Amino acid sequence: MKLKNLLLLAISILILNVNLAQTADLKQEDKPSRFITDEKPFKTWSIGFYGGLVHPLTDIRYKDWFGTLDPVNENQWNAGIKVTKMFDAAFGLQFRGSYNVLQGAFDTLVVHREDRNYLENSGITEGIYFRNNVLSSSINIYWNISNTVFGTNRYLKAKAAKTTPKPRKFSLFMFTGVGGTWFDPHVMFVENKTPADLTGVDFQTDQTFEINIPIGIGAKFNMTKAIDIGLEYVINYVFTDKLDGFIFNHPGRIKNDLYTNLNFTMDFKIGNKKQSDQHIEWVQPTGKLYEEIVRLDEIERKLKKLMQDDDEDGVSDFFDKDINTEKGLLVDGSGQALDSDKDGVPDQKDQEPFSDFGAEIDLNGVSLDDDLDGVPNHKDQEKNTKAGNLVNFQGVSIQSEMGVVSSGIVYPSIYFDPDQATIKASYAEDLFLIASDMLRLTDNKFIITGHCDQKGSDEYNIKLAHRRVEAVKLYLIENYKIDPARIKTEAKGKSAQDSPIADINRRVDISLIQN
Repeated sequence: MKLKNLLLLAISILILNVNLAQTADLKQEDKPSRFITDEKPFKTWSIGFYGGLVHPLTDIRYKDWFGTLDPVNENQWNAGIKVTKMFDAAFGLQFRGSYNVLQGAFDTLVVHREDRNYLENSGITEGIYFRNNVLSSSINIYWNISNTVFGTNRYLKAKAAKTTPKPRKFSLFMFTGVGGTWFDPHVMFVENKTPADLTGVDFQTDQTFEINIPIGIGAKFNMTKAIDIGLEYVINYVFTDKLDGFIFNHPGRIKNDLYTNLNFTMDFKIGNKKQSDQHIEWVQPTGKLYEEIVRLDEIERKLKKLMQDDDEDGVSDFFDKDINTEKGLLVDGSGQALDSDKDGVPDQKDQEPFSDFGAEIDLNGVSLDDDLDGVPNHKDQEKNTKAGNLVNFQGVSIQSEMGVVSSGIVYPSIYFDPDQATIKASYAEDLFLIASDMLRLTDNKFIITGHCDQKGSDEYNIKLAHRRVEAVKLYLIENYKIDPARIKTEAKGKSAQDSPIADINRRVDISLIQN
């Protein structure tokens, strides 16, 4: 990972925890602008139930950690309820309440001889046991360890492998706080189960309330989006030595009594329809942060590409569809060399920049003309014209073997709008073909004849026809340098109309003059 990303991780992890919590708590419509997101806020509440084994760490007991079954069963049970509110993905507040059954015994078979000696010297010379029903509750700070400490390497491995990290299923947690304990111990003889009454020993069997501090650690499994199951171990430190009904300052040991719980837990994650179905405790802040880092890396890569122009054509590589454009060529917005006729030859190298679409061309962009008659192959209706023959715009010979041009050869007409003498751009191709014949047939002359429709006077129509003729003649002279002496003109009025359709009469005809 880059150094800047590591620094970003260190600076942002605390802020990200806070933002996740704020996003989870705020209603969608009430969010400040900096928290507006397309995602729903996460669930933050859960209610759970737990139960398991209880073991006393008191003066009267057989073993330190695992209870005995004889002379009495020291492995008793407890059950409880808990409610947790997460402030962010790592920390929350938890209420716990439970009912615990405690039982511990002492006789001459106690495992540790030192413990036997101390209690025998205090006056306990017979086998006794205590039983205590304990009610406890507490308010605790809850810490999701996995969301704070673990998970970084998992995201780094996924990034290195270019895969998406799998959702986390296991989580470690701790909690501690302060609460109250209500209990009523009973001390009895093992042999006859009657209340113990030993000379010189003052058993404290009154009902009592004391402060306690629970310290717990556990692990849980994200079974479904609604349910977690887990296992926890809790040490309960009680601010009294009366939990077993016997006050004794045991040398070298903590004076106050303790008891432990080994619990199986089940938590139900709760929320409403406006919230995500995911609980915030399973959203790892570092994961969100690494996702953001990956996104920023991708943006940085795209920005670098956006600023790069390897072929120096003025179009960044990000948009350039041809990053190897030859230097000096003009390009369009996509970085491809301009090619007006789309024949694959750039305009600056194309000797025929307006070739017909689909025409076969040579390396210079010129339409192929295999029989060299001046008409490209794709328009040539006579593919193998004899060398020297004159042809029309379709490549068909118009010259006899005697060298005399046949009469009646007519080129495509040029049509005009009503009362207009302006040549439409759509006729550029037709005029190009006509001009090509004029340039090739240098010994021939041509006549341009103008026509008009029936509207207007004959005198006006003749003038309009003449303007149309002159427009075509001037176009050929200016664009193709045709010698004006080779072009004759004539204008016809209403009396010379040859079609009942007005649109057809508004035209100019160009014909080859018979030699």
